[in-house]
Amino acid sequence: MERSYDPRGFFTLANILLTDGDYPRESRIRTAIGRFYYAAFLLALRKLRQKGFQVSDDAKIHKAVIEKYMEMGLSSIGNRLDQLRERRVDVDYHMESRITVSKGKNCAKLAEYIINLIEQA
Repeated sequence: MERSYDPRGFFTLANILLTDGDYPRESRIRTAIGRFYYAAFLLALRKLRQKGFQVSDDAKIHKAVIEKYMEMGLSSIGNRLDQLRERRVDVDYHMESRITVSKGKNCAKLAEYIINLIEQA
């Protein structure tokens, strides 16, 4: 049986990065926010596939996963996952954006909430 990585590892690492003073503050927060998003996104994708939904691995996979949750009537997951995706895009592509520890902690809470919703779905 093939081993599958548990995306919760990204969530754990992101929490460590938020407070790890060994790395520059903004770099670690930007990286943590990205890992928070990917932990939630990959768990959402896995759950869909476990339920038998086909989601193609293409450039639009992120929007496809969000839209599938919306179609399933699970907008609480879809909307929040989209909010976290937008924050990830902001930290990855908008270098002028002001990134704070508070923003990182808010993303941690949002990701944790999404993950809990996915586990209950």
